[in-house]
Amino acid sequence: MTNCIHVVKGVGDVSQQDFELLVTKPSCDVCRLSGEKTNVWLCLYPDCYMRGCTNMREGETEDHSTQHNLEYPGHCLQLNMSSWRAWCYKCQAEVFLTKNKPVVRGGFGKKKSSSGNTSSNIDKYLGEFSSTNSAGLVGLSNLGNTCFMNAALQCLSNIPVLRNHLIHCPDLIPRDIKPNLSFSFRNLMVKMWDPSSPNYVEPMSVLTAMKTVFPAFRGFQQHDSQEFLRCFLDQLHKELSEPIQQEDEELDETKTESSSDNIESLSEVESNGSGTGPEDQGDDYETASDNSERVRGAGSRKRKHDDDKDEDSGLGSYAGGAISSHRMSESETASSRVPGSPSSLSDQEYLDATSDPGSGSQSPIVSINPDQLEIRNHKPRIYRSIVTEVFDGKLVSSLKCLSCDRVSKTIETFQDLSLPIPSQDALSNISERANGLSGEGSDGWISWMWRWFSSWFYGPDVTLQDCLAFFFSEDELKGDNMYSCERCKKLRNGLKYSKVTQLPETLCIHLKRFRHDFAFSSKISTRVTFPLTGLDLGPWLHKDCVSSQVLYDLVGVICHHGTAGGGHYTSYAYNSLNGNWYHYDDSIVSEVDPATVSNAEAYVLFYKKNGDELDNIRKEVKLAMKESSQSLVNNYISLPWWVKFNDMAEPGQIDNSSVLCQHGAILPRRIHSAQRLSILVTPAAWKLLHDRFGNSASALTNFKPCQTCVRSLRMEERQKQFERNEFQLLHDQELSGEEGDSFLLVRSWYTAWEEWVMGKAREPPGPINNRNLYTQRGNSYQLRPNVDRLKINEDIWTFFLSLYSGGPEVVQRPGGGIKVSTPRLVRIQSIAARLQARCRETVRLSECSVQNGIE
Repeated sequence: MTNCIHVVKGVGDVSQQDFELLVTKPSCDVCRLSGEKTNVWLCLYPDCYMRGCTNMREGETEDHSTQHNLEYPGHCLQLNMSSWRAWCYKCQAEVFLTKNKPVVRGGFGKKKSSSGNTSSNIDKYLGEFSSTNSAGLVGLSNLGNTCFMNAALQCLSNIPVLRNHLIHCPDLIPRDIKPNLSFSFRNLMVKMWDPSSPNYVEPMSVLTAMKTVFPAFRGFQQHDSQEFLRCFLDQLHKELSEPIQQEDEELDETKTESSSDNIESLSEVESNGSGTGPEDQGDDYETASDNSERVRGAGSRKRKHDDDKDEDSGLGSYAGGAISSHRMSESETASSRVPGSPSSLSDQEYLDATSDPGSGSQSPIVSINPDQLEIRNHKPRIYRSIVTEVFDGKLVSSLKCLSCDRVSKTIETFQDLSLPIPSQDALSNISERANGLSGEGSDGWISWMWRWFSSWFYGPDVTLQDCLAFFFSEDELKGDNMYSCERCKKLRNGLKYSKVTQLPETLCIHLKRFRHDFAFSSKISTRVTFPLTGLDLGPWLHKDCVSSQVLYDLVGVICHHGTAGGGHYTSYAYNSLNGNWYHYDDSIVSEVDPATVSNAEAYVLFYKKNGDELDNIRKEVKLAMKESSQSLVNNYISLPWWVKFNDMAEPGQIDNSSVLCQHGAILPRRIHSAQRLSILVTPAAWKLLHDRFGNSASALTNFKPCQTCVRSLRMEERQKQFERNEFQLLHDQELSGEEGDSFLLVRSWYTAWEEWVMGKAREPPGPINNRNLYTQRGNSYQLRPNVDRLKINEDIWTFFLSLYSGGPEVVQRPGGGIKVSTPRLVRIQSIAARLQARCRETVRLSECSVQNGIE
């Protein structure tokens, strides 16, 4: 309940019909941007109803909705037409239009609009989204052989924390990232979970966005549902990712990582260090689609068994290069920092010509300073998203040399587990090994007789636990699979095994039912039984695993009907609101018995951690939120963490980093949305939550922006502007100058730099790496064919080098041939001195502009 007195004069009394017209296809009245590209705010003042967005055009200091309030202070109440939450500029607080004293008149005070979007109501953030049993029972129409997509979307929609995060935190969805798949998916789920929606809706916007990013999904041919999942979650992560806040660069950088992220903390690692694992196998994961090669993502370490010839790694990985940079194993990350190609040049010389040795993985950039131009180390950020928080798990892969007993380990992040379906011989070996460890014999002659009898009708039974045991069992590398031991310096037989160090909130399991051998494809129709509740992953945990909850309950199943050459996808999903199971067959939704789900021929399974242990505290917090106790200090919790608390088994410590910066104030990019992304909790509820999940950085008591971060943001924008202007100046001089030696630059690096200075990328590029431009034979160098490169003059090359370091220097002579050398530090210092002088002049002019009121 809120007590905004400004609703009496600040909110118009409109009819329900007029209200529906106002909220139809919202767009900004100033810049005409639609609600699909930006947040649109509706002024509620009588007979005004101006719609302004949160965008700012060049030269503007405030967004269009705020400008309207500044021009007309009496128009203080505005309604967000995406999240349906109202804000009062005079109260500087959120207003619950349906629960306010005095009461809001007319259609704005109604609890629900016919468009299906619920108004602001604190109850929905307590988990009470709808009292009806029809929410979530909306089918998806087939748009031309799109059953593979529909089945996957229905399962994702029934993962509560993913669904509720997107529906109730629209401010976290960026509007400037194409093709904006996350926004399309969010709008689709709003329709799917609106009880007043029709029996089915069209997922056209989601399909269009996927086709834009992944051309392989264009057309009307059949695709693999599991491959769609990997690509879909990859793009969703890219769009929703936010940097993990790290300590300031001035702080001590020698702090070690936590034991969960630092492989050296694992007790099995030898004290003399760990080496690299086996070489990656060449095969990708298999699918049910003949065209699967075109959408496969980046491969990860492979796991090979005698009965598993397709060599699937079993670990789902994101396909995008930008995502994989922080998802590599530690050995892969280390190897990616030091080029391995032979050369007469020192790796350190070209990696870091201006900074300290050993910092080649950091990107020096220029920091604008009125007194001098500084080159400082820029730490690459690590990004997270709701996708990583829901689906990411970690395991440690150990590889033991059977000759010298050396053990090397790598930490790997997985998004899903691709489990092979073992043969009867493999099951016998696993059973014998398990019986030998436990000292027990068979399960009894009755159990044996039943398995023998049922195998005549269904084939040999395989349980999901059997598949997990087979995947995590020791794998001997021998023969063609021998690996190169770092200590022995030769090929050796090895033993590979894995253990889980961190369990994901939602475990996605892919059963490898399809096998592609050259031109022949086949489907494994072996019956795999799986539990609906109580899946125990305890037997495969590492002793240093950070997860405490090991039991999982099934929430979704994707089934494939047909053969490897074609077929149809359907899904089963558990509705968390009414506790029933439903079968989704494109546009048809029907309730089914749990026994029907148990007998399904599963292809992909979704298991959610059992969160019953938190039910009691959730009930206590819910009661405490209804208390009317008062406090001199208001305590807020970020809405994203609040959703996690209600829907996750292990939400972790209170996390307000979606709103707060590392300095404890509001992030600059959240100044206009911090209130909407926060929940005001009562003192009693705050005490309960803080006692259970609190930490030193959990408090959110005011909404003042962080001036330190604002200054840093302005400095970064000035930096980008300076680099753009300097490059344009040098480029113009190059066009008018005489032709001479051409300095070559790999185009991928230039593209990354250009995207950063133009505001299209979050991070500046790393050090220049021209290693791929040439090959070396003896003392001569030759350009590699088919490598995209850019020709620049010496001034532009030295300009880039002085800012970002790197190398080597590749010069193409007018008469032919190339020269490769280490960049000279003297020239770098010379150009840096020139940049310092120009930088000081840029800052001086900028300050004069501010003083004269030009900026």
